[in-house]
This record gives sequence, C-alpha cells and structure tokens, in this order.
Amino acid sequence: MAILTVGFNPAIDRILECPDFHVGGHQQAGQIALLAAGKAANVNRALAQLSTDSIATGFVGANDVEFFHEQLMSAGPGRILCRFVEVSGQTRENISILDPKRRLETHLRDRGFTVTPPEATVLEAKITHELKHGDFVVFAGSLCEGLPPTYFAGLIDRCLNQQAHVVADCSGDPLRVASQKRIWLLKPNLEELRQLVGTEVPNAASAVRDAAMPLLETVENVLVTRGPLGAVLLTRKQSYSARLLNQGSPIRTVGCGDHLLAGFVSEIAAGRPVERALRVGMAVATARAMSSRMEEFDLATMQRALDSIAIEEI
Repeated sequence: MAILTVGFNPAIDRILECPDFHVGGHQQAGQIALLAAGKAANVNRALAQLSTDSIATGFVGANDVEFFHEQLMSAGPGRILCRFVEVSGQTRENISILDPKRRLETHLRDRGFTVTPPEATVLEAKITHELKHGDFVVFAGSLCEGLPPTYFAGLIDRCLNQQAHVVADCSGDPLRVASQKRIWLLKPNLEELRQLVGTEVPNAASAVRDAAMPLLETVENVLVTRGPLGAVLLTRKQSYSARLLNQGSPIRTVGCGDHLLAGFVSEIAAGRPVERALRVGMAVATARAMSSRMEEFDLATMQRALDSIAIEEI
C-alpha cells in the first residue's frame, strides 16, 4: 500500500544561523540550509530515511517545481515520487534564524500563493488517480488562499470513498473539518487540541486523553503531540502515553511532529502494532530534535532512542 502526502501550501525554508540574534540593527548571519519544505515534505523526507517509499503531491509554484523535485528525489534510501501540481503563484519562502548561543529559534512565515479553481481541480483529479484501496493519504500543513470553503471536506470525502486511510495534520478550521469526518488519524498538537475542544487542557497524559476522547465518535485514532513531554495516542480500544526517558537537550524542535507522524504511519503501513508504531514515531522525533543537520535526522540516535521510550496505557 502506498503513502501519499498532500501539501497545499509548501515552503522554501531559508535557515540562517546568527549568534546573539536580536531585533533591530545589523547582524552577521550565515545560511546553513535552503530546503524544499512544509509539513508534507518533512513527512516525505522522514519516510525516505526510514526506507519507506512515498508519493508527494500538492501545489508548488511553477518556478520551484524543479527545486522540489531535486531535493525530495535525492532523499533516501526510500524513494519519493513527485506528483506536484504547478501553480502560477510563487512558493512562499520562510526564514528561520537559529541562535546557537542562546539556543533560540525565530521563525518568519510567509502567506504563500493563491491558487485558481482550475489548479484546485487538477489536484483533486491527481489525488483521485494516485489513491488506491487501503493507501494512506496524509494532509499536512495549512491550506493556501483560493480554495473554496468546501474544498477540503470534499477532498476528504473523495479519499474516504476510495477507502483510503486519511490522516489530517492541520490546524484551525481544516482541523475542525477533519475531526468531523470518519478519518483514520487526526494529529493535533496540544495547543491545536485546546483550540479544537474549546477549553484549556493541562499538559498531563490523562487530561489529554479525556479531552480528546469525544473525537473518537468520528475519528478512528487521535495522536496528540505534547512537546518535550511526548505524545498521547487514542484508539477505539486503548489509549497510550509515550515519553522519552533520560532526555537530553534538543538542538531544535521544528519538524519533530512531522517526523513522529512519519515514523508512526510507516510502521502501521508495514503491518506493525500501534504500540510499536508509537515507539518508532517517538524515536524518529527524538532523532530529529537531537540532529544538527536540517535535511535529515541521525539514524543511530533514533536506534538509541528506541530503548529509552516509555509506553504506558492510560
């Protein structure tokens, strides 16, 4: 079975390093990476490192398609097949400023392009063509401008009609739309869960479980990331808390949730139990947080982390 990611609003991430960064004045910064990115692309890259093949689709500005192809298709050992829809707008460029002295990250986010109705129709047809019964389709990241209000809901319905496993890793209104569909997995972080349920939720495993439990009336599984405290997974049969023991100091946190999702989905797609999938997802996220390279995580760190993750039923 295939894993297909959909990125509506991808980005080119320009990552700068600037010791003692502060607002105002002139400062010396050095570029350490320029990446084809966005949440969907992050999932593809992580899957490739886990030797899992995937398909990347979504919208990309026409001038940037070759850049996305080169970057994603060079990842591995798993293969990433690129099936993007070219749009006339320009792919947004985000800037991340890393301060290694104070261990701070500053992120400047662009809004992105506006797609036309014909471009939206092409993506819908492309997803329908690529998906087969039992495949996994991962909707990751924000929606772009220009999509009709009912577009995302209709796209989910099409995927469900094709009996695909639908994953939604989004926020705001798209997260709310996805939570009302009979999808396979909803993946909010804790703050997104709070916004979804409309109440303050303490960062405790049992509190997260209780707050997310009503979502299981429609969604089959809910995976809530809790930052340094790990994650909570709710299924129709059981709920689990996962956390890392003997945690070191993370180098960065950007993309960790995407890597957790990639590790989890890759294991489930391979037919492994949910507890194993949660453990691998946590290990991949840990490796992302502890790895200095921006385009990949350290596999040795992931392997070591597997033995340091506690999984508990809650």
